[in-house]
Amino acid sequence: MIYEDDDIILEWEESEIPWIKLFTQRPYRELSECPEELYGKIWRVCRIVEETMIEYFNPDKMNLASFGNYLPRVHIHLMARFENDSYFPEPMWGTRQREGTYRMPDIGNFEKVLRSRLRSKG
Repeated sequence: MIYEDDDIILEWEESEIPWIKLFTQRPYRELSECPEELYGKIWRVCRIVEETMIEYFNPDKMNLASFGNYLPRVHIHLMARFENDSYFPEPMWGTRQREGTYRMPDIGNFEKVLRSRLRSKG
């Protein structure tokens, strides 16, 4: 787990790329079921996570996704994508395009920076 408060949880997805999942603490099925204050907080946190991922990982593109078909609760995937990852330009759930050459950097400092930003802005 990267971060947790009374409203949300952030955790890493096991992957070859930087991939963070945001969950609501309460098991809302749809974003529209979230109270308005929480709905706004989800998007503020997504922006903070995205901006921090861009700054730290320097991706070629950021992907955000929310499906919830297998896990029917509000959660958002934030993925830093690279032209040399195994699936680019396909989604990470798509068809593998090649043997990727992207290598994840150490994430310890990233997590510290992200937690600090979330505590001050989230």
